[in-house]
Parts: sequence; C-alpha cells; structure tokens
Amino acid sequence: MDSYSLWKQLMRPPKGVDEETIDLRTDLLVSDEYLLSVANLVDHGTFTPPMVDVLSYLDKIMLHAERMIATGGREVRESARNLHAYAALSRQLYQQYLEVGSQEK
Repeated sequence: MDSYSLWKQLMRPPKGVDEETIDLRTDLLVSDEYLLSVANLVDHGTFTPPMVDVLSYLDKIMLHAERMIATGGREVRESARNLHAYAALSRQLYQQYLEVGSQEK
C-alpha cells in the first residue's frame, strides 16, 4: 500500500496558519486516530474499523478545505491545499483499508 507508506512518513497533518485552518488540522488529527485501525491491519492482520463513518468525516474536511481554498488569502489557501491533500491521502488510505479488510473476512 503506497498510500500507507506515505501516510506513515507524514504521520501528522500540516500546520494551520489561522484559527480556521488550525481547527481543520485538529479535525485531521482526530481522523488520524481513526486511521490507526489501518496500522492494526498492516502490522497485526486485525481488521477492526471504528464505529465512525471515517469516509464521510474526511469528505466534510475536504469540502471545508475546498471552501477555504476558494475564499481565503494566499497563506490560508496554501495551508488549506496542504490540509486537503493530507485529507485526500487519508481518505484513499481508509478506502483501501475497507476494501482489503472486507476481503479478508
């Protein structure tokens, strides 16, 4: 899983530059907690998805970032792009996790 390797290397979403991007980063830190279930599958073969709809959660984060990209100043747009990219990677990783995990059941 290339997305897993990249996510593990990054391990934390980029920093925010204002209150709104900092809040968005905090939401991504929460999503990282959910994505630890991916590490359990990779490292231990245990498929235990969280009870939260992680894909919808990440979709909301990405939509929020897209609005910030469309309306923010230069620094906010750049920060929002980085946060959006991290959310997109996290979403791709989690989608792959669900596909692989459901096949192993």
